[in-house]
Amino acid sequence: GAAGGRSRWRAGALLLCAAFASMKGYHIMSGAVVPAGLLPALRHVLSPPDDAVARVAALWRPWPLPVAGGSVAALSLPALDALLGDIVPASLHPAIPARCVRSRQLSFLAGCLCAEQALAGLPLTAAVLDRDPSGRPRWPAGVTGSITHSPTLAAAVAAWSPQPDGLGVDCEPLAAGGQLDDIVSACCTAADRACLPSRAAGTMATLIFSAKEAGYKALSHRFGRIVDFTEFEVCQLAQDAGQLWLAPVPGSEWHRRIQPFAVQFTFDADS
Repeated sequence: GAAGGRSRWRAGALLLCAAFASMKGYHIMSGAVVPAGLLPALRHVLSPPDDAVARVAALWRPWPLPVAGGSVAALSLPALDALLGDIVPASLHPAIPARCVRSRQLSFLAGCLCAEQALAGLPLTAAVLDRDPSGRPRWPAGVTGSITHSPTLAAAVAAWSPQPDGLGVDCEPLAAGGQLDDIVSACCTAADRACLPSRAAGTMATLIFSAKEAGYKALSHRFGRIVDFTEFEVCQLAQDAGQLWLAPVPGSEWHRRIQPFAVQFTFDADS
């Protein structure tokens, strides 16, 4: 991986697309009527306002994985932090938890901004991402999506779908030292460990962890409970093609209920 601790694996489960929906909304901010959502709110508070659109546009980063039939958006958290300056992220929208430290507020804001941008790319304009009582994202009707963020990057993917699942995304910094040991101990089955070459154990362990995170997000509505990392395992790996397949562990309650599913991945040293 590249120096500076900035390398990361990105993994996104394959997605489903269909159906159609649209929604509009507005809220009042600083005495002005602003289209609902965090992107308009962010542009509204930036000073000077003349170049607000261009400054927000500069936040976006390329996402190297293809998202067939869907839309993806990614942004730089350090760039967002610099753009906000003295602005408190929680002041932009009541959904952002004000009691959290700035880094947590920033991650929440970045994820929601990415979600709105991804929805706009479907296209679904003026869509606002809601949260259910458990805090999970509640996507507009007919849409499935997923959000992820790391210390330096946030991303969201969205697609039309008749089902609430089928799409998951995750990005992780490469694990090393004690973190690597924790991943192997808590997340890897015997089949997973067989995929860990001695020279690149950190890379492969991070990939397995990230792939399971993406996969669990994609299938979360089917589980109805928190799923342990060792309930699924790698059943096939095509490293050169950037794909691996996860399957329920033989004998688990999911063994005959969920078929093996593919996860795309790529290594990016620039984010």
